[in-house]
Amino acid sequence: MHPGRENRRNRPPKSETTGQMEIVGHVVVAALSILRESALYLLLGLLIAGLIRVYIQPVSIAHYLRRGRFRSVLYSSLLGIPIPI
Repeated sequence: MHPGRENRRNRPPKSETTGQMEIVGHVVVAALSILRESALYLLLGLLIAGLIRVYIQPVSIAHYLRRGRFRSVLYSSLLGIPIPI
């Protein structure tokens, strides 16, 4: 017999709660890892949004986005291009 097989047979089975808690722990660790990796970009986006809110009047933004359906979509797309970059 293989030495590893004997250990598996002698171990008590994991309870269902322990398995669920391990899954929850992995999900929490993954979520915190994603948050940590994206925190800089979130803060940068909030800073840029705040600067736009303070220095650009909503009337001027509405002026460009109210011109027809195609133009407003085009302008919005051009403004949104740098976001994933």
